Amino acid sequence: MSATSAPAERLYILDTLRGIAALCVVFWHWQHFFYVGNSPSDFDPTRQPFYTALAPLYQHGGLAVQLFFSISGFVFFWLFAQGVATRRVNARNFAVDRFSRLYPLHLLTFAAVGALQFVYSNSHTGFFVYPFNDAYHALLNLLLVPAWGFERGWSFNAPIWSVSVEVLLYTLFFVICLAGRWRWLLTVIAFAAGLMLYPDNYKIGSGLLCFFAGGLAYGVLCELRKWLGSGPAFLAACCIASGSWGSQIWLYDAINPTLVICLCFPATLAALAAAGLHWPGLLRSTAWVGDISYASYLLHFPLQIAFALALDGLGYARENFYSPGLMLAFFAVLIPLSLACHKWFERPVQRYLRRSRLANPRQSGTRASA
Repeated sequence: MSATSAPAERLYILDTLRGIAALCVVFWHWQHFFYVGNSPSDFDPTRQPFYTALAPLYQHGGLAVQLFFSISGFVFFWLFAQGVATRRVNARNFAVDRFSRLYPLHLLTFAAVGALQFVYSNSHTGFFVYPFNDAYHALLNLLLVPAWGFERGWSFNAPIWSVSVEVLLYTLFFVICLAGRWRWLLTVIAFAAGLMLYPDNYKIGSGLLCFFAGGLAYGVLCELRKWLGSGPAFLAACCIASGSWGSQIWLYDAINPTLVICLCFPATLAALAAAGLHWPGLLRSTAWVGDISYASYLLHFPLQIAFALALDGLGYARENFYSPGLMLAFFAVLIPLSLACHKWFERPVQRYLRRSRLANPRQSGTRASA
């Protein structure tokens, strides 16, 4: 079985959540428009568009990246763990599946950011937000390793850092799953390693912690469904999720990131997945938000540079980015652009690479095995 030959079900509810998380990052990064160099200047967070309604996203939207990691862990254990453990999913096709999904759009947006930053730096005193746009960091980005500890700071399309960490996580996940029945013990060890690294080693630590927390949430849900059945398992998962969020509210005056990413996020994923498995097709109509999540995540920063260049070129002050109308205009470009990118770039390139000799060395580039 190839890496794409996964269980037939699709958890549309998690796809939708992934798309919402990607948009949360955009709200979190709205502050970029008020940066001078690599830090905000004369920035009033409470003046951001729709602040009263969107305050949690402006204050805690960065946690959406950790939610990405948790969703990835849950979904990968659901789709691939058993196949890898039984050797039905081989390393080559698994790697091609991931490469074809991640690298083409990364390469495209890396080039776009490089070009836009060149234009920006020629008309400003420095780069837009992320300063390390040199040849060394270009190489790290081309190798998709800008978050492995070799970097001096944030560079180029910096949101790609989470994807860079996921490459490491996919490799570790595959190796752990090869251990067969021992994979759950190794998953607990990987989770514990992330807990020890986070938050001092923020990038790799949060990746390990959240990805394998998501995997453990999948394992717990499997046991609940095995012993209780679908409906009762959904109710039990909802109780666990409610209890985890209740603990956060009861014990802390503010958001405790460690509790949220260790307990609240994975418990919530288990509850939502239980709902999706109990009611197949739940939120099917909104799954397109998840389909474009990778595009909206990678495209939002180059689009921010383009908007900043446009307003600066027209002589408008950056204070205009406090305007709700300008935010609506930004999303009116981002969403259609992400849809178009997914339909006419991501999917065709993925199909080509997954049918190429890269995935099937005995086949020609125009033929593919089933």
